Amino acid sequence: MAFYSTLYKHQIAERHLQNFTDNIVHKYAAYRNFDYGQDEKNVVSGLSPAINRRIICEWEVVKNVLDSHSFKKVEKFIQEICWRTYWKGYLEHYPHIWVNYLSDIEHMKDLKKGQAYIEAVDGRTGIECFDHWIKDLGRDGYLHNHTRMWFASIWIHTLRLPWQLGADIFLKHLIDGDPASNTLSWRWVAGLHTKGKSYLAYPDNIKKFTNGKFYPNKQLATHVKYAKEEDKPLPKQLNFDSNIRSGKKGFLVHESDLSPNFLNEYDMVLIQGSPLKSIKRSSLVQSFISDALKEYQKEYTENQKCDVALINLEDTKMINKLMDEKGLSSLSSNYPALGTVNDQIQKLRNEGIIVDYQYQKWDKSFWPHSSKGFFKLKSKIPKILKQLNCM
Repeated sequence: MAFYSTLYKHQIAERHLQNFTDNIVHKYAAYRNFDYGQDEKNVVSGLSPAINRRIICEWEVVKNVLDSHSFKKVEKFIQEICWRTYWKGYLEHYPHIWVNYLSDIEHMKDLKKGQAYIEAVDGRTGIECFDHWIKDLGRDGYLHNHTRMWFASIWIHTLRLPWQLGADIFLKHLIDGDPASNTLSWRWVAGLHTKGKSYLAYPDNIKKFTNGKFYPNKQLATHVKYAKEEDKPLPKQLNFDSNIRSGKKGFLVHESDLSPNFLNEYDMVLIQGSPLKSIKRSSLVQSFISDALKEYQKEYTENQKCDVALINLEDTKMINKLMDEKGLSSLSSNYPALGTVNDQIQKLRNEGIIVDYQYQKWDKSFWPHSSKGFFKLKSKIPKILKQLNCM
């Protein structure tokens, strides 16, 4: 079992973070793009599964690293943390992208019966590196970030398969799979994120950064076939206001944000009891989420005093009944960035359950600057981190 599948515990994530801070981060800028293989030690933190569900939070990671190193020395790593935040913020500004992606997946079901798709997912394309990576993905639920870019490029530009189907496979299998980062990264490779820019994998680049393990010479596309560009609406204006309601309130904990909360101000805490079943995800991903939820339940019940209930987030009747029995008029919850969990909670809201959102200071600080390219945000990172007391 790869170590990243054990990061459902905050204490384990903290230990990995400290080891990364003490022994690895100083090498990150120079070696971050090298993928030596799943069985070798790559110069990455490996913390993305924990960060993705806020088992350990972005601000914890950044502060820990900056307590020991200068910003200049670890800037590349800090930027990588902020890329994930940027993608989430960008999708909040352009929610139609997520809606269109889900619609596209639904309408592309028949393409999964095609020979090219079947050979790709079975690892039978004849492109050794790609066939190796898709098997790694299925076995371990993880790929190095640079490898994800190569994989997406080969999928889109060489195999000529729709980016949406590739993104769907990643979201199903990646333990650190995040709807915003995943969807928008695939769109970037396809040339849809930044006009006139896409990503094309080159054999020499793969050879260099796999240390000679793979060299798909004369097997890859040499030019980009740009996806059809879409009309881009004006960015949505973000609103971080939280409703203040009277009456008894509960706090809803969901799989997208398992950060510690000061929950004693609520009359009851409702914790998602198991992973969402309506989402097609691999057994590895489901197991990781299940373990993370169980760990949160254990930690919370040992350290808090108010009533706790485990709920099925997909059972509106159960939640309504519980709220009626306990006299709860509304729920509060940490805002789940746009994606599958947000969709599910929106269903609850549409069916009459009042769920008010709280927003993390990290998101409120970064997301307003995420409506354009990342490099517009990049220059603001030091100032934002100072405002958040991370440096």
